[in-house]
Parts: sequence; structure tokens; C-alpha cells
Amino acid sequence: MPKFAVREWDELISDPISMGERDQRVFAHADLPAVNDKMSITLRLKIRNHSSNWAALTKNESALHARFTGNWNSDIGVSEPDDGLLLNRWYHIAYTLSDPEKRLDIYIDGEWIGFYGISKIKVRKVIFNDGPLYIGRAHSSLGFNGEISNVRYFNWRLSPEEVIEDYFDESQKKPIVYGSKIALAHVCTGKYLSTKGIKYDLGRNVQHYMVICDGQELDLKNDVWTIIGANGISIKEGDPVSLNNIIGFKHQVTGCYLNSHGTNYGRVTPMSKQQQVTMCSDRDSNNDWVIRRYNSTTSYDVGHLMNGDIISLFHIRTNRPALYSNAILLGDGSQEVSCYGDGNENNNKDNWF
Repeated sequence: MPKFAVREWDELISDPISMGERDQRVFAHADLPAVNDKMSITLRLKIRNHSSNWAALTKNESALHARFTGNWNSDIGVSEPDDGLLLNRWYHIAYTLSDPEKRLDIYIDGEWIGFYGISKIKVRKVIFNDGPLYIGRAHSSLGFNGEISNVRYFNWRLSPEEVIEDYFDESQKKPIVYGSKIALAHVCTGKYLSTKGIKYDLGRNVQHYMVICDGQELDLKNDVWTIIGANGISIKEGDPVSLNNIIGFKHQVTGCYLNSHGTNYGRVTPMSKQQQVTMCSDRDSNNDWVIRRYNSTTSYDVGHLMNGDIISLFHIRTNRPALYSNAILLGDGSQEVSCYGDGNENNNKDNWF
């Protein structure tokens, strides 16, 4: 009779811990969710520096070597995908492994970056439960110098959607840094800041994508943005984003920038006739936004932006109206987005998380 494993997962490490190359955490399989023929591990990792004997052409980048044990070889998998890890930057990493599907998949920050497929599927099998789970140093292999948090062990193969959900999990409180991929949800309606490819006609053969709110489930094609610095300001990827600072947002798929502009020449939203919010390919000061996290006891907060924070965004070039949305629906059922509000936390129409 075949064995069926109930879906279980456990968080082995929650808050960030610092580890050196000789440190380790060991978890016996008896203490982990029972695995049958599939499993996944997700974690957040920041590598501080390499050991002195590290041999690499690019000293500030680390290569992933995702490996597993099979019945024909004890060291199989992906040696080095295209995407490496920069030093002193937090990453979300996910490994999913399945014997029925005969594959190992790797994700960085929710994005699928590589896989290994077993070719001789009838005779080659993945071996599970053949030893303890080591985090850090394992046997004669050194560990890493850095920090690790939110190590989660699943006894099933996570789908791409589940990996994304784990990446954006609000319970995993962590700093947002320059280069982070994020999604912004409207507090009042729970819908994500997005686009459908519809364009505003601004005259003189100029068109910008319309920004909308559309759907309460994350759309990986349209809802993901990258945090960038203000126009003309040099920033370092991986540095934390300070509150009350001027930043920008780059749409992951189109490469366009979150933008707004004045209402002259009738450039207003179709329903409420408010200031348009668009996406454009040109990089200028119309792409600059001040980010604030409201604190009801001390006016506006200070510190660094964290995932899950409730924030307001203020457009600099047009005298700082806030990024705003409400229940006004466009013809396709999406929600209109404009610059209009004042950022007051009592008015959730201009708050985002």
C-alpha cells in the first residue's frame, strides 16, 4: 500500500542569526516533517564575506550550487546558474525537489532561475531522508559568513505561486533594500498596483501606460516593481531604503517607471478627472516619490522601510499629492489610480502595503 504524507511545514530558524564558516545547525529527520518523495526548503540569506581561500573572478558575488543525492550519484544538481548572490544583500532562496517530476528547481527572490532534470527517469531516483539536515558547516565542508533567517522545510514541492507567496510573506519581517522586487497593495480594497497595457494618449505622439489597481491575487507579470533610487541619484543595490526619502519604482516586466505629471492639457484620469499616474520609459524627476510610513503617535516615522509596512507615496514634481485609489471602476473592472490624497492614515484610500 502506498504511503501518503500529510502536507506539513516547519520554520527551523525564524529571526536572523549570524553564522561563521565553522558554525552549524543540525536537524535530525525525526524532528522534521515526514517526507515521502517531494520536499522544498525556503530561506533568507545574506552573505557577509567569503573565506580567505575563496577562488572567484568576481570577489563580491557568490555562486549557487544546488545539489541532491540520487541512487546513482551522491552529488547531482545545478552547479552554477546565471544568477549569483551579491555580498551584504538579503535574498530569498527556494529549492524544490521531486522524484515523481524528476527535477530540482531553484528560485531567487521569487523568480525561477534554474533547474536540473533527471533524464533516465525509470532507473534513477532521488534519495530522501539519508541523513540530518545541516545548515552551515557540514562534515568537512565549511559554512558561510553572514546571516540567515526564516528557514522553512516543506514536505511537498512548492508551486511557483507558493514560492512567490513565501517570498512576499508579511510575517517574515525584513528590510526593503534598493533592488528589492516588491508588490504594492491598496489598503482600502486589497488590490495590487498594476497595469493592463492600456495607454494614455498625452498628445504629440506621446503615450504612457495607465497604472491601475487590479485583482487581490498577485499577478507576476503586471504587479511586480523594483525599488530604485531617485532620478540622478547614485545608490548601491542592497542598501536599506530610508523612510522620508525620495525613491523610484521600475516595473519589472516593461522596464517602465512609475510616473505622474500635471493636469494641464486635459491630462486627467478618465472617471474622477484627477492627476494621472502612469508608467513611462523616460527617466526624469516625474518618476520621483517620497516614501513615508505613518505613526499615529509620533507623526511620520523614521528608520528604514520594512516589508508589510503601511506607507504613503507623495509625488515630488507636482507638489506632493499622494498616490491614491478608490472604488471607482473603469470599463474593464479595474480600479482607477491617481494622485490626489493627503497621506492621512485615517484615509486608507492613499495608503499602501
